[in-house]
Amino acid sequence: MTISIGGDNAYYLNLYTRYLQDRTSVPADWSAYFAEMEPARAQMPTMGAQVESYLATVRRFGHLEARLDPLSDAVPQDRQLARVREALAEIAGQKTEIVLGGKPCVLTVGEVVSRFRDIYSGPVALEVAHLDDEDERDWWHTAFEATMLEEPSEDIFADALESVVLADEFESFMRVKFPTKKRFGSEGAEGALVFVRQILQSCPAVGIGHMVVGGMHRGRLALLAVALGKSPATLAAELMGRDLSEGAEFTGDVPYHLGYRARLDGDGGAMDLMLLPHPSHLLVVAPVALGLARATGGDCADRSSAMCLLMHTDAAFSGQGLAAEILQLGGLAGYTSGGAVHLVVNNQIGFTTLPSEGRSSRYCTDGGKAAGIPVLHVNGDDPIAVMRAARLALEWRQRFGKDVLVDLVCYRRYGHNELDEPRFTQPGMWGRIDLLPSLRDQFHKLALTRFPALKPRIEAVSETFRARLRAEFETADAVAPNYEPVQPPVWATLRSAGEGDLLEPVPTGVPVEHLRKVGLATAAIPETWTVNSKVRRFYEQRQETLTTGQGVTFATAEALAFATLIDEGARVRLSGQDAVRGTFTQRHMAVHDSQTGQINLPLDVSRRGAFEIINSPLSEYAVLGYEYGHSLHDPNQLTLWEAQFGDFLNGAQVVVDQYISSAEAKWHLRSGLVVLLPHGLEGQGPDHSSARIERLAQLCAGGNMLIANPSTPANLFHLLRRQIRAEWRKPLFVIAPKSLLRAKAAVSTLDEMGQGTAFRPVIAEYGDPAQVRRVVLCSGKIFHAAEQARREMGQGKSIALMRIEQIYPLPVDEIMTALAHFRDSEVVWLQEEAQNQGPWPYVSVALAEAGLSLPSKAVFARPALPVTAGGSVERHEREQAELLAAALTV
Repeated sequence: MTISIGGDNAYYLNLYTRYLQDRTSVPADWSAYFAEMEPARAQMPTMGAQVESYLATVRRFGHLEARLDPLSDAVPQDRQLARVREALAEIAGQKTEIVLGGKPCVLTVGEVVSRFRDIYSGPVALEVAHLDDEDERDWWHTAFEATMLEEPSEDIFADALESVVLADEFESFMRVKFPTKKRFGSEGAEGALVFVRQILQSCPAVGIGHMVVGGMHRGRLALLAVALGKSPATLAAELMGRDLSEGAEFTGDVPYHLGYRARLDGDGGAMDLMLLPHPSHLLVVAPVALGLARATGGDCADRSSAMCLLMHTDAAFSGQGLAAEILQLGGLAGYTSGGAVHLVVNNQIGFTTLPSEGRSSRYCTDGGKAAGIPVLHVNGDDPIAVMRAARLALEWRQRFGKDVLVDLVCYRRYGHNELDEPRFTQPGMWGRIDLLPSLRDQFHKLALTRFPALKPRIEAVSETFRARLRAEFETADAVAPNYEPVQPPVWATLRSAGEGDLLEPVPTGVPVEHLRKVGLATAAIPETWTVNSKVRRFYEQRQETLTTGQGVTFATAEALAFATLIDEGARVRLSGQDAVRGTFTQRHMAVHDSQTGQINLPLDVSRRGAFEIINSPLSEYAVLGYEYGHSLHDPNQLTLWEAQFGDFLNGAQVVVDQYISSAEAKWHLRSGLVVLLPHGLEGQGPDHSSARIERLAQLCAGGNMLIANPSTPANLFHLLRRQIRAEWRKPLFVIAPKSLLRAKAAVSTLDEMGQGTAFRPVIAEYGDPAQVRRVVLCSGKIFHAAEQARREMGQGKSIALMRIEQIYPLPVDEIMTALAHFRDSEVVWLQEEAQNQGPWPYVSVALAEAGLSLPSKAVFARPALPVTAGGSVERHEREQAELLAAALTV
């Protein structure tokens, strides 16, 4: 009987069956092999059930006895595995045939037990029992067993030892030169550099031309110097704390946050690599890197040409909910980047928090099982095991296009950072670390014992690198490094922009006839499609609107902006919760054929693949980070994320703070991301009303981003097109409509989007200035309510309404120029939000700096509140009526 330890048992059984029927029907070498095995096979007893039980058990639970902890010499014992082994003791000497390492062989049962224990309970452990797909599990068993059985060559030992030596040389040098600086060094986790260097070396040979890396503090400087080739002189200058910033426009960041771009040589070719800059907020770089990787590999059907490598630490990966979000994204069609490799540097501690205090699971990677992701655990002090894990991870990624987790079990030799004292809180753990020889000493001895000829090669590598470090350190005082952008070179063609630049008009209009032509082409549903009658009517109404040029709604203006940009060669990607249909049933970008089940995108007819719209999972944090990352690749692609309600941005505030609002100032990262935030008080409660305009405005400075509150569809059209047609790129927050989506007054004409038109940051009406007694400044949705109330109150001549459509940069000069027409009129501010919220807290300061300070009695808003809105429609309508009456009564 035959027992497989790989996934090819059926193949060998088929061969053997054919051999028994006709010995000439199989290849000659197999015929000879089967003939040679016949005497031994005839003497084999039937013991399949017991051995198969052991094989299944050790494949599933062997990791429980794996020797993974560099700080422990104890051999873990699992009772279930022990019982299965004990059951085989009586037949240990009997022979059985198995497929081992891809080849059938005859072993005693005792040898099978020993071999399998070495494979599954050694310095690398495998967890794949949670995978649903049997073929995937079989692949892992075959590949894992074959890899673990291989005898490592001299070249493998040399590559691993070189990585360890270079890491040790770098950290030793920096430790001496910068004894009082935080470096977040790699000591104790040098295996991470072994892993990364192996991955980088192997990628070009399997067709990966681009790598996006989302990293961490731990070992960052060594990664840059040893694996990516960054100048040690520049690193030293940055560690010295020299001011390499460029004034208020570019503040810079600490050296272990910075990004890097390089072209690396590997097996079979070269590869472009982008190491993203990252903040201290744990894991936030991960979705950004994933989004960038997808955009980078966008022209490849399976996206395999661009890979994402994410580096985490154990405490963050098991403690941060964002980890679960990004693991789910990896399996979704709209977000996959062809499989990410996650390296979890398992320090076995989080600052001073032990695993027993920081997680409830056995492993820090257990969250990955829920997403069906295979897990490799590896002893970080075994460089050969680390290289094997790296090879397996890459092979899986390339074969299946799915994520993989690698748990690198290591330690921190010098604590959380070099200025911290870990012995205060973990004296026992650091007592063991203090007694542990460096990985360099351990592995150097082992490697040279196996391959003595490596000694001169490694000594030369060590001395050359050490000399380079010394030489470049001597020049660090004089080094004036230019901050090299990490984004693709195409971004260099765009000009930098400050507040003044963002206020300059950008022509975004389209000739009306061309606008109509493009619009009609993307608003037609073929008669052959069986479509819901309301959806068909939706598109018919859009066609009527485009034909007449009247009554253009916000949804149609948005579709026209997308369609014309696509027609001009841009790509458009929009994602969000229920974004395809639209939270308010306003979009219907996808049309479902009720007979065939086919989903069609009318907007995509002009250029297939240029339009991508995705319903996101119920996540804000990961998805917004992902879309921001996506926006970093190509300035000619419009990337948008829509919150279901503006308030939901709260769940992604870290992305706003750490990347969207500040990345250009810290790291020269530029983005044209659009964030759509439905906003408006309608009595729907505090969680469905506010985009928190006041919070966004507080983050604005130096022209870092834009906030717009459009009250007309035409202005939305121009805003979206400006993101691509402008000579600069800035993130744009659109305070998007809800009730205005169907308001009869909130419509535009095609002429307002025609040639020569542009976004209007201020929409003023003048009438007869001599009769105007009060000018009411407002922004967004409240204008339409005020305009209706003014008409009902008969105040059309005495009240002038002026809309501020762009909140940041505030068009102060344009506002003051418009107000100059009303020299004898009172100026007031009106908003539906509470006085401590909405645009007013920011606008009041900006207007005051321009010489227009409004007294409190000139501000009409709800009283300051700790919540954004109430939940009673009746109360809302009463308050709104009172607010409008007060603002419009003179």
